[in-house]
Amino acid sequence: MGILRASAAWTALLAAAGLWAQQPPGKWRLGVLAGYGMAPAATAEGGGGRADTGFKSGAALGVAGGQELYEHLGGEFRYLFRFQDLKVSSGGVEVGFSGRAQAVHYDLLVLARGRQAPVRPYVAVGGGVKLYEGRGEEAAWQPLSRYAILTRTRQVVGLATLGGGVKIRIGERSWLRWEVRDYLTPFPKTVIAPGPGARISGWVHDLVGLAAIGVSF
Repeated sequence: MGILRASAAWTALLAAAGLWAQQPPGKWRLGVLAGYGMAPAATAEGGGGRADTGFKSGAALGVAGGQELYEHLGGEFRYLFRFQDLKVSSGGVEVGFSGRAQAVHYDLLVLARGRQAPVRPYVAVGGGVKLYEGRGEEAAWQPLSRYAILTRTRQVVGLATLGGGVKIRIGERSWLRWEVRDYLTPFPKTVIAPGPGARISGWVHDLVGLAAIGVSF
């Protein structure tokens, strides 16, 4: 009897899996992301000179989950981890400092084609928060500190995102995405502090190219 029960249970499980696989793709989406980003430098001015300061280019990893709200509109929560070291440079001298950043945001995706289309271009806009962290070892004196001081601190700032890409269906419930995003925040002047009497202008435009793979359910 035990063998019969086990056989019946496995048969029911396999039948349920087969029925699930035959169902049309659901409205919910879950995926993982990887890519690479770069942020154009801001300008630090002080002491009669200027320097470039900001963040080095680096990798990005993340996860995203959301749903198809309507035929051409989706909503998505996203977490992104950025390997994002700090820097300041002037006159051929560059100072680096270990750092990272983490972003959490919600986006609306406007898709050009309907759910059944195999290729779906889209634009995305959203907002959230971003945590910048300096992770290096501070020293009593830092070169170029008259322009900017790289600190072992953290700062949370508001975040706006804007970008676009394309989603490609590769299976009944699986898909690939390629996109480019601008993660726009105020400059984190606690993590990269202006030197004495110096001023740092501009915002951080973190331009990130991403690839994603995911499933629908």
